[in-house]
Amino acid sequence: MTTKPEDTTLFDAIYTMRGIRKFKPDPVPDDVLKKVLEAAVQAPNGGNYQRWRFVVVRSAEGKRKVSQLAVKAAGIEAGVQGREGVVRTEFQESLLTVPVIIIVTSLASNMPPAANVGPHGRTFPAVQNLLLAASAYGLGGCITTSFRYADAEVKKALGIPDDVDTTTLVPLGYPTGDAPDGRHGPKTRKPIEEVAFDETWGTPLVL
Repeated sequence: MTTKPEDTTLFDAIYTMRGIRKFKPDPVPDDVLKKVLEAAVQAPNGGNYQRWRFVVVRSAEGKRKVSQLAVKAAGIEAGVQGREGVVRTEFQESLLTVPVIIIVTSLASNMPPAANVGPHGRTFPAVQNLLLAASAYGLGGCITTSFRYADAEVKKALGIPDDVDTTTLVPLGYPTGDAPDGRHGPKTRKPIEEVAFDETWGTPLVL
């Protein structure tokens, strides 16, 4: 049974949303996908320029292209990191069967460097909204970026212009329920005292 968004509060979603990498083959209904994307574009963004663009891949052929290029990117990444003999491609190959793949991109900005958050900064608030909305509908997803090791080929395969930046690949579907990355639930996080400082770096913030 699909979760209704009104059954999930914002803080429920925040405190239980995990990165999901294992998915059931069940398709994501069009109306649910539309709601998730509509939530994404409600994200705050500088100047309200809304530079994000989303390439939604659902066809078997499209997923085959993305999966093959993600596998190739994993090999390139392994080479860069000096571990050519240990190329893990289970996740990349699973993109063949995930219901939806969303490639998040950003239009360029002519803002000066000091005032420019970069393509990831322009799109990540939308990605977070997308993932929170997805969890409210019982869906899951995660932020992945290693596909960008084959960025030029990904752009060519999906018709993305050269002057548009790819930032994130988000697989989207219903979690399998398998631990650790096939279900939402309680998480382990460091306490605020370890990560937030009072006035100066290193002074714990006690609330």
